[in-house]
Amino acid sequence: MTDSQTHDQLGGDVARPPARRVLRFAAAATAALLVADLATRAYNSYDRIPGIRRFVNVDLEANLATWWNSTLLLAVAGVALTAALLSGPDARPGRLSWLGLAAATALLSIDETASLHERLGEVGKSWKEWAGGSLPTHAWVLPGALLAVAGTVCAVLWARKLPRDLRNGILAALGVYLGGALVTEAFNGWALEHGHRTVLMLGTLVEEGLEMSGCLVALAALGRYVVLERDPGSGRAVVRLRDGASGSG
Repeated sequence: MTDSQTHDQLGGDVARPPARRVLRFAAAATAALLVADLATRAYNSYDRIPGIRRFVNVDLEANLATWWNSTLLLAVAGVALTAALLSGPDARPGRLSWLGLAAATALLSIDETASLHERLGEVGKSWKEWAGGSLPTHAWVLPGALLAVAGTVCAVLWARKLPRDLRNGILAALGVYLGGALVTEAFNGWALEHGHRTVLMLGTLVEEGLEMSGCLVALAALGRYVVLERDPGSGRAVVRLRDGASGSG
């Protein structure tokens, strides 16, 4: 067995279980939050619990659900930033690409807390007035969709430089996230406009669930690229890129 194979085996034995445990915890916390929203919604219809209901309501801002979604996005940004710091000068993708991913996910995290996308509603309203038509959903959806298309094109072009498994994982995460943040959100806007309260409630759970799941998929994919392990000599925890990922291969 070569030194590289021994290193990989030791790294895999030590690094993968903790990473999997953290990811499983994140997935369990996400599921628990969605169940808490549904349970408190049902209980609130029989006995009012406005404080608790607001705290876990995935459709509101400045509460536990918003914080958790923002935290997942920041975790993705943090792993991408780590990849940027560990990338060598000849790495593909390079540091600027990883910094771009970190910046994009950090911006999404800010949007989750500050609702920046809702500011696009004014743009959507002006477009609707100019076209003389109507948009049967949230006003921000149309300009948001254009931004999403532009971002998706950039993501696909950037992902071409990634190893196949990482590329597929990142693009799958993007698809899941946009399925919630844009597609399901647009459907929810239609349900709101037409007064379908039950459909809106279920759609909101799906929307937030897809957004959080997209982050989990991204973390799972990036966790195969940015590896946490314990150095067999010193016993200290170290972070490295997967073998072959930091060079130009």
